[in-house]
Amino acid sequence: MVVHNPNNWHWIDKNCLPWTKEYFNDNIVNTTFENDTYKLVLTSVDSITGDCDVTQRKGKVLCIFDLKLQFSIDIEEKNEEEENKKGTASITIPEFIHDDDDYEIEITSALFKQPVKTHFVPILKEKLQKFQPALLEAHAKDVQHASD
Repeated sequence: MVVHNPNNWHWIDKNCLPWTKEYFNDNIVNTTFENDTYKLVLTSVDSITGDCDVTQRKGKVLCIFDLKLQFSIDIEEKNEEEENKKGTASITIPEFIHDDDDYEIEITSALFKQPVKTHFVPILKEKLQKFQPALLEAHAKDVQHASD
């Protein structure tokens, strides 16, 4: 980035939404939970909308994001006596925000809402917590000038 910005004083933004989409495809797709009863696999990132920026002002780097995330999950309920039941679920996070880790998660599934909530959501939340540090690590250098 070529901008005259002595001491990293002025506000600089970098749009990171394209990187965010790639990050979720690389780090969230194929997230799996499996036990004796269920196998749940996040198969796709259906939608990522909103804003995701890394910004710098007065020498301080931070990220600001407000995203709506939608994922699809394939589910298999294992059953020894009869054929395994299969289905899908959709997970939507209407507001995934940089300064809030207690966000609402909506699950849409006719048969499998409870196993998704009980088994899969904690794994997904753990992976989502890694997003903000990864975002800053990948882009902080792009919004600051090196000291001469």
